[in-house]
Amino acid sequence: MKFFTENLKVFKKVAFPLFILVVLSTNIDQFLNIKVEDALRDPLGAAPQVYWFGFLSVISSIIFPILLMTTTLYAMQVSRFVESLNDFYGKYINQIFIETLRTWGKTLMWSLLFIVPGIWKYLEYSLVPMVVTSSTRYDEGKIDALKASSYVFRRHWFKIIGILILFHLFIPLILASVFDSYRLLWKTPVASLLLNLLDTYLLIISTQLLFNVFQDEVRRHDSHV
Repeated sequence: MKFFTENLKVFKKVAFPLFILVVLSTNIDQFLNIKVEDALRDPLGAAPQVYWFGFLSVISSIIFPILLMTTTLYAMQVSRFVESLNDFYGKYINQIFIETLRTWGKTLMWSLLFIVPGIWKYLEYSLVPMVVTSSTRYDEGKIDALKASSYVFRRHWFKIIGILILFHLFIPLILASVFDSYRLLWKTPVASLLLNLLDTYLLIISTQLLFNVFQDEVRRHDSHV
């Protein structure tokens, strides 16, 4: 019951900006995918268009997840309260971008060796934004965000993997298989917005569950994270 009470508070605090970001993210991703598919079917050749839209897709896949996670984490701050979302962005967004790029670089390096270690590293670094926004020791420069995330992950890997599989793999696959044709805002606006609203709520729940795991570890072993 306590979880859902907190969840409702988080939802009220960031539902609108988060919903807007989800709508933008989903439809930009769909639009770019359509453009890539159209370019590949072009009988005159598709190389320039594919590269261009592929590049935009990569940029989108970096920017929007960071914005979504940062916006959600803003609503979960208690002791490190920041008055507005803009203030929260101003304080943390640059550092989250930097640490996320470090995460991508390290994950890519491991993936070049073997796929499974790369996936494992990606999972280990899934808590990096929470370290950046919620760790006093990180602010003081006493810990590395990637190492701190790995430390918490290794202590709670079963819970974290379960949350990630459920909310970032299993549920999205089900929704995609059933409702993917209703995702386009310009074709089915009502259905698309309802699905985006569901995505928003699922994102809040999954982030809150991960944040609770992280916060529990902070309370138990604050010297490490």
